Amino acid sequence: MGTDYDIGIGKRLRLAHMAFSRALRLELAQEGISFGQFVHLDSLWAEDGLTQTELSRRVGIETASSTTILDELEKKTLITRVRSAEDRRRVNIFLTPEGTAMRDALLRRAAAVNATAKSGVAPADLHALFATLARLTDSLVAAYPQAGRPTRKERLGP
Repeated sequence: MGTDYDIGIGKRLRLAHMAFSRALRLELAQEGISFGQFVHLDSLWAEDGLTQTELSRRVGIETASSTTILDELEKKTLITRVRSAEDRRRVNIFLTPEGTAMRDALLRRAAAVNATAKSGVAPADLHALFATLARLTDSLVAAYPQAGRPTRKERLGP
């Protein structure tokens, strides 16, 4: 694959992201959950009862794509949709007890992937990596303000 400097930063980040994503998807599949379902559940664990529009915004996908994922979660009885009495166009998404109960198992699996990714890397190197990634992000946001500032979740991850 060449030396670290033979490829661009973006490509190196993408390769790491792809490996991490594949590992996380494999772990989540052991619980019968897709990555898309996981990020929706994760947002609801942080704040239950979000509207479908707000939930879609927080997970960073279009409402139509979110609808398919929410349909799957509803079939698994992990969430329920409740239409607002004040505004019938508004639908709030709530975790069921089963959806809440999955939290610990899924977060343990995500933590295991994080631990595997960090294994063999010295704490000082991890600290330097995070600091460097923050500086790279700051440089790109400064140069391309129209790209916007990343959200807290984008900065810190799951």
